[in-house]
Amino acid sequence: MKTKGLGKAWLLVVALIVAAMMLPACAAEEAPPLPPGEEEEEEPPAPEIKNPDTFVYATIGGPDALDPAYSYDTASGEVEQCFYETLIFFDGESTTEFVPVLATEWNMSEDGKTYRFKIRDGVKFHNGNDLTPEDVEYSFERGMVQDYGAGPQWMFFEPFFGPDTHSSRTDEGLMPLEDITSKVEVDGQWVQFNLFAPYEPFLQILCGPWGSVVDKEWCIENGDWDGTQASYEALNDPPAGGSPLQAIANGTGPFALERWEPGVEISLLRNDNYWREPANFERLIIKVVDEWTTRKLMLEAGDADHIYVPRAHIAELEGVEGLTVYKDMPTLQVDAFFFQFAISPESTFVGSGELDGNGIPLDFFTDLDVRLGFTYAFDWETYLEDALMGEAVQVGSPIVDGLSYYNPDQPMYSLDLAKAEEHLKKAWGGQVWEKGFTFTIAYNAGNLVRKTACEILQNNLFQINPEFKVNIQVMQWPTLLRGMYMQLLPMFQIGWLADYPDAHNFIFPFMHSAGTFSGWQNYHNPEVDALVAQGIGSVDPAGRQVIYNQLGQLYYDDCPGIMLAQPLGRRYFRDWVQGFYFNPILPSQLGNIYALSKSYD
Repeated sequence: MKTKGLGKAWLLVVALIVAAMMLPACAAEEAPPLPPGEEEEEEPPAPEIKNPDTFVYATIGGPDALDPAYSYDTASGEVEQCFYETLIFFDGESTTEFVPVLATEWNMSEDGKTYRFKIRDGVKFHNGNDLTPEDVEYSFERGMVQDYGAGPQWMFFEPFFGPDTHSSRTDEGLMPLEDITSKVEVDGQWVQFNLFAPYEPFLQILCGPWGSVVDKEWCIENGDWDGTQASYEALNDPPAGGSPLQAIANGTGPFALERWEPGVEISLLRNDNYWREPANFERLIIKVVDEWTTRKLMLEAGDADHIYVPRAHIAELEGVEGLTVYKDMPTLQVDAFFFQFAISPESTFVGSGELDGNGIPLDFFTDLDVRLGFTYAFDWETYLEDALMGEAVQVGSPIVDGLSYYNPDQPMYSLDLAKAEEHLKKAWGGQVWEKGFTFTIAYNAGNLVRKTACEILQNNLFQINPEFKVNIQVMQWPTLLRGMYMQLLPMFQIGWLADYPDAHNFIFPFMHSAGTFSGWQNYHNPEVDALVAQGIGSVDPAGRQVIYNQLGQLYYDDCPGIMLAQPLGRRYFRDWVQGFYFNPILPSQLGNIYALSKSYD
């Protein structure tokens, strides 16, 4: 029994030891007294975040249209991907991995010719209508029915109908409607796509704005295709700006259209009924601000969260407090000058329209010596340093570094005024040198890189012969875009951003007679067309490499345009903007706006 008494005494000793051990620990937690005359410093307050519920983006050009099946420019694509959604989307920074969006799962047949997507339940359009598989079927059929001549639908015609088909319009007339509707079918909750042949980039194409899903019922209510042959014939290849969805939008995306004032700003409201978590911003505003100093001051003051920064002005933002700058982002992008082979008689950019010193004829650039003379007159070294601040590389063909089948040994031109003079003296049987010429080239407002390119060409041609007069005009982006595809501009300058990261995506629009830029410029070369078809139809990587090397050489030899440069990207945000990631395929400067937020966490 003595053990009980001994146990109590031991517990008392332990308690006293523990209490003694705790005393210094408590004392250590107390701050030592401050010296006389000094006060304890308070933590600085967190910086103020301007307009925490609104994201403001100031740029140099607004959208051309709000119809994702019609528009084919980055300014339109970046707002459309806020309104509308696709079946799948790129997984973060990857260009080859995908995540489900309006489809919850998908599969491909063993022969690679059939793709099936299960459509998500419980998704609503901005007007409250339910998303159905029939909406998905209608979206793709409607796009091919409309098939705007300067639009993106060629990317669907080719995998659906074969490499020789890029449009609903054939030599015999419109493609039969049943041919179009046979390519996309509904099977319960699934939608099936029936391809002509295996087509590796198909999933990548579905991620673009042209893969957006629209509300069938709402479209028909607004005068869009109603499923009939008569409606197909009436709406096919609308005039510029003539889409029924030109200025309205109704998607399933995280933002809905509030208002659009072309050339001024577009305002989007958060979709609070979004099927995922609502976006972090109540409102997204994209402002068209052509003047650089105004955009710069907006960013520095926090009145804009992100702005377009011309490369000529990047030094002005070095070291500015309160900014986050992302640099050296490899873009799948290239800029080029394009020669117009058949200028429209309606053009006001050709002066007299004659080779008399006061103008140029409408077929001026069909002469290879004219094209070569202009090309040798361009100074890439100055362009890369002065316009692009050294953050770009010259390219010699449309296949830029980072695409499949890029050729590091592609031949390229360089400035050579003697060779330029040699070719221009031979052009048009010597008449060009004897009589001179006058015409106008244009660039889009606020784009100082393109302005510099125009000035380099203007100055060097004048240096070769003072009778070579090139006028330069600034234009708003939508107006300039229409001038390009209506053949009004003798030369035009534009950039191409990858729709999908395969060489075909650059070769086709730059070289094929039905391509976007080559089509606008009326460039036709049967040998090129045949090689382009072989390239996309081949399943042999070594064979494709040979074909694309041949096409690169043909671009050099035929010189349908002046390839300029592949830039490295930059992005400038206020430092309170979180969540940006770079994917070179996304059309928006903002990346994925749904991922962005404002905080200092």
